[in-house]
Amino acid sequence: MMGIIYLFFSGLFNSIMVSFNGQLGNYHSLFAVTFWVHAIAAVILFIYIPLVQKKKITFKGVPPYVYTVGILGVTIVAASSLFTKVIGATAVLSLSVIGQMVVSAVFDHYGLFGVKKIPFKKEQIPAYVLVLIGIMLVING
Repeated sequence: MMGIIYLFFSGLFNSIMVSFNGQLGNYHSLFAVTFWVHAIAAVILFIYIPLVQKKKITFKGVPPYVYTVGILGVTIVAASSLFTKVIGATAVLSLSVIGQMVVSAVFDHYGLFGVKKIPFKKEQIPAYVLVLIGIMLVING
């Protein structure tokens, strides 16, 4: 149950973040917004991890491909900053949800990158279609 509550709040925070990223775009360039978002996060985490978690920050033993997450993070922040001003936060988040669902289904189906292998079933296709229809209704009214 706590996991569900945590994920709910994660979604709320994501919506707030996307909206604020779009607002930051009114004051800074796209790459400046991306830089400041990640710089502030890095400073907070460099303080939090050693003090609260009592752990040393290390990069040993981690497969190199995992660090592409930094590139993905920059892309996500930049895209949300740019497109929130163009199409709005609801459209940005709705379109990102279907993208997340499709990629996650592929990862689950093949058990990629250590995720639990959960085969995709053709019976799930209508759910994806309904999500797409819902997104179109949300975006276009």
